[in-house]
Amino acid sequence: MKLLFLYGPAAVGKLTVAQELTRLTGYPVFDNHLSIDYAAKLFAWGSPEYVQLLRAVRLFTFRQMAQMGQKGLLFTFVYTPPSSDEFVRQVLEVCEASGIEPLFVKLEASREVLLERVTSPERKPLKKLSSPERLLRMLEQGALAAIPFVESLRIDTGEVSAAEAARRIVQHYGLEP
Repeated sequence: MKLLFLYGPAAVGKLTVAQELTRLTGYPVFDNHLSIDYAAKLFAWGSPEYVQLLRAVRLFTFRQMAQMGQKGLLFTFVYTPPSSDEFVRQVLEVCEASGIEPLFVKLEASREVLLERVTSPERKPLKKLSSPERLLRMLEQGALAAIPFVESLRIDTGEVSAAEAARRIVQHYGLEP
């Protein structure tokens, strides 16, 4: 199975690009908010139990989808170093143990573009970050960083449409519908 690991800051267009990738490849989307919302219903946000459950749900899903013979899976994620490094290493371990091919894509855009997008009304019903102040704090904490220990295709979603970004990803990784 191919695991397309789409990462970047809030409002960069991860879910929008993932939806375009689904249209092109047929791969299902595992939006990070699915696991966030689930874990937050059971434990206090950010608590050790919350983080443990969050990671377990994600890693279980990756393994299970591969075992079920799924051709590919799209996963969206906000990478904030160094707190995300352990999880990304766990993902790499699960991929190696389960025969999953991880394909990393870093979506990026300027601060101006992100700040403009973050207040978009369609973000609120999806429980996505919609506060410019919280976005700026997240950016200060490193959400613009690339994962330093993996190769990532980089695409600026401020410069290209979601459809074009998806087309470039499919072409770069040789993905088939």
